[in-house]
Amino acid sequence: MKDALVLEVELREPGSSNEAKRLRREGLIPAVLYGSDRDPRTISVSPRTVVEILRSDAGQNSILNLKVADGAEQTALIHDYQVDPVSHKLLHADFKRIAMDVEVEVEVPLEVIGEAPGVKVDKGILDQILRELSIRCLPGAIPDEFQVDVSELGINESVHVSDLEIPEGVELLTDPESTIVLVAPPAAEEEVETEDEDLIGEMAEPELIGREGTDEDADEGGE
Repeated sequence: MKDALVLEVELREPGSSNEAKRLRREGLIPAVLYGSDRDPRTISVSPRTVVEILRSDAGQNSILNLKVADGAEQTALIHDYQVDPVSHKLLHADFKRIAMDVEVEVEVPLEVIGEAPGVKVDKGILDQILRELSIRCLPGAIPDEFQVDVSELGINESVHVSDLEIPEGVELLTDPESTIVLVAPPAAEEEVETEDEDLIGEMAEPELIGREGTDEDADEGGE
């Protein structure tokens, strides 16, 4: 069972963009808490604390105990967040209420481990196609990640979702036949040689050097 992380939040009145700017000047960001068939609540939180949570092992699937200034406590997950595309600063966060005895649907990251012989020895290319799995389970059973071992993969070999060990109590929502990672063959030597030969042929052609002219000049020169 995961321990909930405590996150202190403050209640706020829904405001304009000016209100959001004021919050950010004070070192806070606007946020919303919703879900569980209850009215949404507008809150403010410390962006630094939220970023630390997002960068933790559990990341966005961290179970949070939101402590509101009025004394109320809510168990929640970070449902979504917005980041400034230029400064990369956190601008807004959405929190979704959860109950520890009710299943939730979440995305869990896939972590590739090991070194594939097809890459190390045969110079193949490791291509990771899936980076997350969709699952359903109780909040306390959410894995931090699923490890994908590629240490036995050769050229044209792959790992599928069905190859992973899914913990008891976790329902897989992603298609089991989906490919997670594969080792593609290196570029064929024949193709590389052909491209080199074409390039050499182009370089060997004589370059015509002369003054630039129009079609009219060419006609006059032919008389």
